[in-house]
Amino acid sequence: MVTLLILVLFYTARPLYWKISATVHDIRNNKQTVRQGLSQIVIDAQKSVGWFPRDSDSQLRSNTRRKLLHKAFSTLVA
Repeated sequence: MVTLLILVLFYTARPLYWKISATVHDIRNNKQTVRQGLSQIVIDAQKSVGWFPRDSDSQLRSNTRRKLLHKAFSTLVA
């Protein structure tokens, strides 16, 4: 069981370690700023878990908010 846990940690943490290491190297060589490096790490992490921000997400929240406000207003008026 412990061996399995170590193998899982090794295969999941190793790519993250190499990405962070490469980003730190780029920052030290002034190829990118710290903010750009952190943003790139976050974007790569989001891609690795399959989460992509979409424009439709904000539209969905806007529509939901509009429906909730309409529902609240209609109960106040009625």
